[in-house]
Amino acid sequence: MSIWIILSWVFVGILTAVNIVIFLQLKKASEQMMKMAFPGAKNMNEAVNSMQSMMGQRRGGFPGAGGGGKNMDAQLKAAMDMLQKSKKGGKR
Repeated sequence: MSIWIILSWVFVGILTAVNIVIFLQLKKASEQMMKMAFPGAKNMNEAVNSMQSMMGQRRGGFPGAGGGGKNMDAQLKAAMDMLQKSKKGGKR
């Protein structure tokens, strides 16, 4: 009976180690992507602030703020049309 308890704890330890390794790899990959997307950002808060400022400059604020809502709607419609065309083309 005690051998099963020992084996189960060994199994739990192995799974925990695997989870930690996977987590560290994913964290490393996400940090690399953040550095590629926002070269000057030191942490996620700076990256989010940078993204919000870029979007605010590009379209004059958020869609409901009266800036570039129509332009964003047109871009969204074009993107959805392109997605539909690619889905139809892939089902041959």
